[in-house]
Amino acid sequence: MKHLINKDIKLLSLSFLFIFLGFNGVQQYITTFFSDVGAINLGFQSLILIYLFFIIFDPLSALFVSRYGAKRCMIISSIFYSIFIISLVGQSIIFIYISSSLLGIAASLLWTGQNSYLIRASDKRCYGTNSGFFSSFLSLGSALGVLTFGFLISVFIFDVSFMIFAIFPIFGFLLLFGLNDLKAKTEINHFRLIKKSITSRTALKLSSLWFSSSFVYGLIIGIIPLEIKNVLGIAYIGVLSSLFYIFPIFLSYSIGKLSDIKGRKDIIIYAYILFIISLLCLILSSHAIFLILGIVLLALTVTITRPIISALVGDVTTEDNLEFLTALFWMVQNMGIVSALLLSQIFRLDVTALYLISIMIIISSLIILLPLLNMGTEKIREKISQEVK
Repeated sequence: MKHLINKDIKLLSLSFLFIFLGFNGVQQYITTFFSDVGAINLGFQSLILIYLFFIIFDPLSALFVSRYGAKRCMIISSIFYSIFIISLVGQSIIFIYISSSLLGIAASLLWTGQNSYLIRASDKRCYGTNSGFFSSFLSLGSALGVLTFGFLISVFIFDVSFMIFAIFPIFGFLLLFGLNDLKAKTEINHFRLIKKSITSRTALKLSSLWFSSSFVYGLIIGIIPLEIKNVLGIAYIGVLSSLFYIFPIFLSYSIGKLSDIKGRKDIIIYAYILFIISLLCLILSSHAIFLILGIVLLALTVTITRPIISALVGDVTTEDNLEFLTALFWMVQNMGIVSALLLSQIFRLDVTALYLISIMIIISSLIILLPLLNMGTEKIREKISQEVK
């Protein structure tokens, strides 16, 4: 059956294209930038602060999105992406720490709002299709950002490039005003649902999918750019890093649509297998061919998982608990990113150990997840709704 992408999904996707054209273009070079100025720890600390405050504020983000609406929360939070990019100009440590922390809080509102809005604006038969469409636009913006920023720093100094890229999230901010306002129910007990969500055993087990996939993403923004720089040179960071965004441009929509037709289970299992193979290749990343192969396979795996986990939120949530479970999944997801960044900082001189730890995390997650996948999404939703009410 053919499903048309509605106006709100298109506008949401376009606004995030601009926001993350700016932010992801810069984010991919943060550790490299601070490495060049002799402050590599500041680069890792900035990223860790972003995702740490994302984690801390995530449970409350569900309350704000549920009470004030996803549209309003996304509009307010999107402007902090420009503020963060501007803070990198001049390298003021205090300003960077403050803006990183504020961005983490803003990101929790933006992404809880996005996931809530996408599900509420979608027909339940096409969660995967709409998630894939959104992911394609998000990835297009990110790919353009990474490639363009790589070009700009070869022509201008970093500070000029940062100022240019701070403009793009403002376009996304303005586009968000065009969305219809879709609000959740307001008569529910928000604080009770926050507590129930973060203590739901079924939801916590399911969230291992978010943790493992985001742990790998932490490697992508943390240690892998440094690996590319050390093995191939800084000029290759933009080219290889952009694969994580170029592949989804062409494949996310089809993968999301396929998951609507065939189901999520088999696709998730294939993604886990690819995660393990790609990390095995990266163990040999001192050899250029294995580094490139590992990055290509990792980019393909990220392409597969991104629309699936977004659609899965719609599969396992109800009208009442959508925002609260979304916040839980984002909280766990960012725990994965922070864990990867911390381990990348600790093991940046021993990447083999880092990748072995990553493989063990992926395998452990799959072991936890398989019994749930065998139950099916209908049964998972029933169990979670009994635990979160």
